[in-house]
Amino acid sequence: MRIGEPIPAVLDAAVVIDRAGESATFGTHIRGSPCLVSFLRHFGCIGCAEHIADIAPRLVELDDLGLRTLFVGNGEPRYIDGFLERVGLRDSHARVVTDPTLKIFEAAGLVRSRWGTFGLRAIGDVARGWSHGAASHGMEGDALQLGGVLMTDAAGTVAYYHRSKSLGDHPSASDLVDVALVLCARRSSAIY
Repeated sequence: MRIGEPIPAVLDAAVVIDRAGESATFGTHIRGSPCLVSFLRHFGCIGCAEHIADIAPRLVELDDLGLRTLFVGNGEPRYIDGFLERVGLRDSHARVVTDPTLKIFEAAGLVRSRWGTFGLRAIGDVARGWSHGAASHGMEGDALQLGGVLMTDAAGTVAYYHRSKSLGDHPSASDLVDVALVLCARRSSAIY
């Protein structure tokens, strides 16, 4: 994926499932307004819990800016409710979907990696997560799948893309809010 280009057609057409078991294409979730998409390793991941703890306090702010937030997991839909409860997103401004087939992760250019899951950097990520109060909650999806972050404008054009290299490799909430502010400023200037 390249910044300034539309998301790939295969990603746009990838199918995701919500917690009720309803299927829809990824593109239907991101069109119409800028969107922050966080691809999670799996619903029990300590690195993902740390990432969400960082971004969750900013979700209202992002929503006020007109930015939609979507978390994409890879576990079965039955894990979504427990995940929402554990990470405090039950009443948030974010939507959570999943793709247990991992096709959306492949379409997004994200990798599966033993080294990124069990290597030295990953061990450091786990230690950092524990020190920040994050916890692992078992395997609720594919443990080897690494995550990433994608931000798009209202038309589905890539504004930001981060491919995780290890289980705790994620951008800071401040960096994501900065990108969101730029997107919203562009959107506002296009209106006037």
